[in-house]
Amino acid sequence: MSTLALDKAGLSKAQVIAATTLGSALEFYDFTIYSFFAIQIGQLFFPATSPVNQFLLSIGVFGVGFVVRPLGGIVIGAYADRVGRKKAMVLTIMLMAASCALIAFAPGYATVGLAAPFIVLAARLLQGFAAGGEFGPGTTLLVEYATDTTRAYFASWNFAASALGLALGACVATAVHAALPKDAVLAWGWRVPFLLGIVAAPVGMLIRRRLEETLPASTGKARHAGAVKAALTTHLKLTILGTFAELGGSVSVYITAFFLPAHAVRTLHLSATAGVVSGIVSALVLFVAAPVAGRLADRYSRKRVLVISRTVLLFTVYPAFAWLGAHPSLATLCAVSAFLAIFVAGQIVPVLVMIPELFPKHVRATGIALTYVVSASFFGGFSPFIATWLAARTGNPLAPAWYVAAACAISLVPVIWLRDRTGEALS
Repeated sequence: MSTLALDKAGLSKAQVIAATTLGSALEFYDFTIYSFFAIQIGQLFFPATSPVNQFLLSIGVFGVGFVVRPLGGIVIGAYADRVGRKKAMVLTIMLMAASCALIAFAPGYATVGLAAPFIVLAARLLQGFAAGGEFGPGTTLLVEYATDTTRAYFASWNFAASALGLALGACVATAVHAALPKDAVLAWGWRVPFLLGIVAAPVGMLIRRRLEETLPASTGKARHAGAVKAALTTHLKLTILGTFAELGGSVSVYITAFFLPAHAVRTLHLSATAGVVSGIVSALVLFVAAPVAGRLADRYSRKRVLVISRTVLLFTVYPAFAWLGAHPSLATLCAVSAFLAIFVAGQIVPVLVMIPELFPKHVRATGIALTYVVSASFFGGFSPFIATWLAARTGNPLAPAWYVAAACAISLVPVIWLRDRTGEALS
């Protein structure tokens, strides 16, 4: 499908990209602000004898969202392949708004007792389900909106939006902590960022309703029953290859954006402020580097950009961690975070467009959801835990770098069998 400066609904390219990617931005915004206020949420909603147990319960409920993400990806991906990408995307952003509202207005344990933690649990389950279902239809619509020479660039914005949501969440949470005293943050301040998330969702929903549907009605109705089945039978090889091709990017982004700042604070004894700043720097570099990687992938081929970026990261991640360990400072931490983020974007974006280019239209959203969400939830989501365990088990603070390098090496192998469709017409 080709695209014009304006689509049939009168939206410009920038508006199409913004409307499509707002859900991804909101997903990571919500992801970030919850982690920043996990202590306050633990104190208010989880009865426990110690602050440590409260915090662990809060983080545990946060992690539940990752468990249901694959389910959301499968269910909503199949829905997008049946009734259309636009309807699926309107549904996911409504669910995300409902999740933010549940947490923002949830009464604490002192008010409603045991119902309080279950309300938070329901909110995280809802958010995880919606987040899992957001990426497949969103990326599919961007790919189908683009021309044959701009698909990687369009698709790159879904990943860029995730990075922007991460940076915005960190900035808003930091501003709340800086502007309010601790007792005000605990009493009501932590709710403010979630209220902002509620406001963003209806705006995105209204814009998304104006998008042009890219799934022909006959295609979805004729083949809707076989989307998941086809991805797991007829296209099983592609689903498996795509999942493992995503592995390197999923592990790298979670280690770079989430583990590294915490590692610098916990192991290298840098300040908490340094960790937050480096996380924001990493997210902003990802936001800028993603569309650049998309342009390069459209011009020089997906595989070339992917293999070069993944290989560079494979051989430089250990020296980067070693340099940071030898010269721990805010400047070094930000430099390492920025450097790694460039090549993380360079390996994620090409795979992000290669997978939907290989799945047929009636399985495309489901196929992306299965490959990306499974990889991000299991390989990516557990990466900080695995990296921390490796460092503790080996007594080597550089062990996480070997983990990233191994993930990059493993995920280079399936790329051999993935067809590069740079510049070809989308079937």
